[in-house]
Amino acid sequence: MGWRSRVKINTAALIIAFLLGMLSLGFAGFAIYFTLLDHYPANIAALITASMYALTALLVILVTRIVTTRSRAAPAAPPKKPQSIDDLENLLATLVSPELGKLIKQHPGKSVLITLLAGLAVGCNDEARSAARKMYRRFFEEQE
Repeated sequence: MGWRSRVKINTAALIIAFLLGMLSLGFAGFAIYFTLLDHYPANIAALITASMYALTALLVILVTRIVTTRSRAAPAAPPKKPQSIDDLENLLATLVSPELGKLIKQHPGKSVLITLLAGLAVGCNDEARSAARKMYRRFFEEQE
């Protein structure tokens, strides 16, 4: 059996299940209404039945919202003093030795590849990320 036939069969089964579910909800509503008619007038029984449907719909919406919402992280505090690109370039120029600078100029493709791999390692590893964060704080917060 091909995947298209399986999709067709599953779609038909879902449609039939949905229709049967709607019929069962309708019959349950009628049953509740007729049960309430023994204790309340017709208009009050209809109002109670409709209210039960509305509360059930609200409950479904609430549960769906709770299940699908993502936890929202608190926004990061803005930096006290924004660093300019020139300051960063000057700091990196003082940290990088001239030999390393020559090596980077000679092999730009390999330098980019190593930089991307280092960024991937820092992004995927919690320990490397915390070490990079500590180093960033040490260099940039001491200058203020």
